[in-house]
Amino acid sequence: MFMFPDPSKLKRQEDMKVDTGGARIYDIAVVSDTRLLVIVNNKRVILVNSQTGGTVAKITLKGDPHSVCMFNNIMAVVTLNDKSLQLININGDSLDLGRSFRLNGYVWGVARSEDRLIVSYCGGSPPGFEVLSMDGRVIHTFSNQEAGVDVFKWPFFISTSAAGMVYVSDVHTSTITQLDSNLHVIRTYSDPILQEPYGIICVSADQVLVCSHGNHRILLLCPSTGGITSILGEQDGIKKPVALTYSPSQKKLYVVPNEKSGRIQVFQQQ
Repeated sequence: MFMFPDPSKLKRQEDMKVDTGGARIYDIAVVSDTRLLVIVNNKRVILVNSQTGGTVAKITLKGDPHSVCMFNNIMAVVTLNDKSLQLININGDSLDLGRSFRLNGYVWGVARSEDRLIVSYCGGSPPGFEVLSMDGRVIHTFSNQEAGVDVFKWPFFISTSAAGMVYVSDVHTSTITQLDSNLHVIRTYSDPILQEPYGIICVSADQVLVCSHGNHRILLLCPSTGGITSILGEQDGIKKPVALTYSPSQKKLYVVPNEKSGRIQVFQQQ
């Protein structure tokens, strides 16, 4: 079973610098051992050489992207600020626009769950989620109104585990919530060390990494115990992290700070 490396063995490498045209990076995803997909708030998605940070290909979207997930190594799914979802085909070293479809509100997070997608709504729409087919058909929904309680205020980023669990960061309540694949709430995790969670990724069955934006930390959540520990902080150069991704084959963790520099921090197991 894959386990995230011992945090004490994570060593900071040279930062990667991506040419974003002065725009902020909102999210990133691993495509392969040598490619990252970077989404920026100037209507661009950039395919990047993960060894050098150099641009391999880029494509312009109809709106500013918010979040990205890989459906497989040849297709990415991106949420846009115009209440739509855009599929992007990755053909070697080129990017092509695929299908797009309208959604039912102001969408932010997106994650894959087997052959389906899960999206989160916040901001200009009531907080909630939908499970979608790949052609945009709604399969399941969840909202605070349907639950009868205010479970979420601002569900931001989403990640799914191999076991089918869904993890959601809520930036306004400073919590992480676990749901099953049918969007039933299982448990909500909170801790004083968790402040304004942004990006979130499942790295194993019982390990979830979280960007704690409010106190400049990368946290490790173990869902089985509820324990939340800090693995990287300001002493490691972490400053207002907004997104992260991990490459198991390279044993590299990529972290995006909240700035317009195009910088991606790289940490590798030694």
